[in-house]
Amino acid sequence: MRITKILFSTYSYLFNLFYLLMEVLPPVIRSVVFKIAFRKYGKNNNIDYKTYFRYPSKISIGNGVWINRGSQLFASYFIKDAEIILGNNVALGPNVIIFSASHDYNYLNLPDTAGSIVIGDNVWIGGNSIILPGVVIGEGCVIGAGSVVTKSIAPYSIAVGNPARVIQRREIIDDTI
Repeated sequence: MRITKILFSTYSYLFNLFYLLMEVLPPVIRSVVFKIAFRKYGKNNNIDYKTYFRYPSKISIGNGVWINRGSQLFASYFIKDAEIILGNNVALGPNVIIFSASHDYNYLNLPDTAGSIVIGDNVWIGGNSIILPGVVIGEGCVIGAGSVVTKSIAPYSIAVGNPARVIQRREIIDDTI
């Protein structure tokens, strides 16, 4: 147990040094690092400074994704099949937090639990929202600012609140005319 704690502390220290360095690198170099670090990293993405990714090798990011300042994505290291997947044209507002890992509160030692999070194409998640493990946010959804998404949301829905509830269907206007 002691060696595990030492290894984790060392890993955390080195990871924080890495993020400190990432804050001063120009965007073009950051993009190269992201392509190496993430499981998948698409084209035309914008990841703002002051963002945090825990276990980026368990995170896939599609094309045209915008992740705003202060957002944090926490993938699970110990639960191997749990991952975070962001589709194409996803926009995360400032300070969005995505947790694919958690703990089972039924046990005093709080064993790790996790569930994959899948965010479909053309989704906008408003600032200060929280997405919890095992959630699927369908294509075209809008999640209102400050929402806590505890359950999956059907495609083209607008959901708000804590816990997030669908308030209406999103009607898309064809602007290609």
